[in-house]
Amino acid sequence: MDLTDSKYWKSLINIGFTKILVLKALSGGANHGYGILKELKSITSGCCTPTLGTIYPILKELTKQGYAKVSVKPQLKGAQKRQVYTLTAAGFKAYQAALEA
Repeated sequence: MDLTDSKYWKSLINIGFTKILVLKALSGGANHGYGILKELKSITSGCCTPTLGTIYPILKELTKQGYAKVSVKPQLKGAQKRQVYTLTAAGFKAYQAALEA
Protein backbone atom coordinates (compact mmCIF):
# COMPACT_ATOMS: atom_id res chain seq x y z
CA MET A 1 0.00 0.00 0.00
CA ASP A 2 1.48 3.28 -1.16
CA LEU A 3 -0.37 6.21 0.39
CA THR A 4 1.25 8.57 -2.12
CA ASP A 5 -0.32 6.70 -5.04
CA SER A 6 -3.52 8.38 -6.24
CA LYS A 7 -4.73 5.03 -7.63
CA TYR A 8 -4.82 3.68 -4.07
CA TRP A 9 -7.04 6.56 -2.92
CA LYS A 10 -9.29 6.34 -5.96
CA SER A 11 -9.80 2.63 -5.33
CA LEU A 12 -10.56 3.23 -1.65
CA ILE A 13 -13.07 5.99 -2.43
CA ASN A 14 -14.74 3.94 -5.18
CA ILE A 15 -15.17 0.92 -2.93
CA GLY A 16 -16.61 3.01 -0.09
CA PHE A 17 -18.91 4.92 -2.42
CA THR A 18 -20.02 1.71 -4.12
CA LYS A 19 -20.77 0.09 -0.75
CA ILE A 20 -23.15 2.95 0.09
CA LEU A 21 -24.81 2.63 -3.33
CA VAL A 22 -25.24 -1.14 -2.87
CA LEU A 23 -26.86 -0.51 0.52
CA LYS A 24 -29.14 2.06 -1.15
CA ALA A 25 -30.13 -0.38 -3.88
CA LEU A 26 -30.90 -3.11 -1.36
CA SER A 27 -32.81 -0.74 0.92
CA GLY A 28 -35.51 -0.74 -1.78
CA GLY A 29 -35.93 -4.50 -1.56
CA ALA A 30 -34.36 -7.81 -2.49
CA ASN A 31 -32.22 -7.88 -5.62
CA HIS A 32 -29.58 -9.92 -7.42
CA GLY A 33 -26.13 -8.76 -8.52
CA TYR A 34 -27.04 -7.83 -12.09
CA GLY A 35 -30.21 -6.08 -10.90
CA ILE A 36 -28.15 -4.07 -8.43
CA LEU A 37 -25.71 -3.14 -11.21
CA LYS A 38 -28.60 -1.91 -13.39
CA GLU A 39 -30.00 0.12 -10.51
CA LEU A 40 -26.60 1.68 -9.76
CA LYS A 41 -26.21 2.56 -13.42
CA SER A 42 -29.55 4.34 -13.21
CA ILE A 43 -28.72 6.07 -9.90
CA THR A 44 -25.39 7.37 -11.24
CA SER A 45 -26.78 8.15 -14.72
CA GLY A 46 -24.07 5.88 -16.13
CA CYS A 47 -21.29 7.87 -14.48
CA CYS A 48 -19.07 6.03 -12.01
CA THR A 49 -20.97 2.78 -12.49
CA PRO A 50 -19.14 -0.05 -10.73
CA THR A 51 -18.55 -3.44 -12.28
CA LEU A 52 -19.89 -6.79 -11.13
CA GLY A 53 -16.31 -7.49 -10.03
CA THR A 54 -16.72 -4.68 -7.50
CA ILE A 55 -20.32 -5.39 -6.49
CA TYR A 56 -20.01 -9.10 -5.69
CA PRO A 57 -17.17 -8.75 -3.15
CA ILE A 58 -19.21 -6.04 -1.40
CA LEU A 59 -22.28 -8.31 -1.34
CA LYS A 60 -20.15 -11.15 0.01
CA GLU A 61 -18.73 -8.90 2.74
CA LEU A 62 -22.16 -7.53 3.69
CA THR A 63 -23.50 -11.07 3.92
CA LYS A 64 -20.55 -12.35 5.93
CA GLN A 65 -20.87 -9.47 8.40
CA GLY A 66 -24.63 -9.96 8.82
CA TYR A 67 -25.77 -6.81 7.02
CA ALA A 68 -27.38 -8.78 4.20
CA LYS A 69 -28.68 -12.27 3.67
CA VAL A 70 -28.67 -14.27 0.48
CA SER A 71 -31.17 -16.76 -0.84
CA VAL A 72 -31.21 -18.80 -4.02
CA LYS A 73 -34.18 -18.30 -6.32
CA PRO A 74 -35.07 -20.52 -9.28
CA GLN A 75 -35.10 -18.93 -12.71
CA LEU A 76 -36.71 -19.76 -16.01
CA LYS A 77 -36.41 -23.30 -17.25
CA GLY A 78 -32.77 -24.23 -17.82
CA ALA A 79 -31.35 -20.98 -16.43
CA GLN A 80 -28.98 -20.90 -13.48
CA LYS A 81 -30.43 -20.21 -10.08
CA ARG A 82 -30.03 -16.62 -9.00
CA GLN A 83 -28.65 -15.41 -5.68
CA VAL A 84 -30.91 -12.73 -4.27
CA TYR A 85 -29.67 -10.39 -1.55
CA THR A 86 -31.78 -8.70 1.13
CA LEU A 87 -30.74 -6.25 3.82
CA THR A 88 -31.08 -7.41 7.41
CA ALA A 89 -32.15 -5.08 10.23
CA ALA A 90 -28.43 -4.40 10.83
CA GLY A 91 -28.06 -3.60 7.12
CA PHE A 92 -30.82 -1.01 7.29
CA LYS A 93 -29.12 0.54 10.34
CA ALA A 94 -25.81 0.61 8.45
CA TYR A 95 -27.49 2.32 5.49
CA GLN A 96 -29.06 4.93 7.80
CA ALA A 97 -25.67 5.54 9.44
CA ALA A 98 -24.09 5.99 6.00
CA LEU A 99 -26.80 8.50 5.04
CA GLU A 100 -26.26 10.46 8.24
CA ALA A 101 -22.50 10.57 7.65
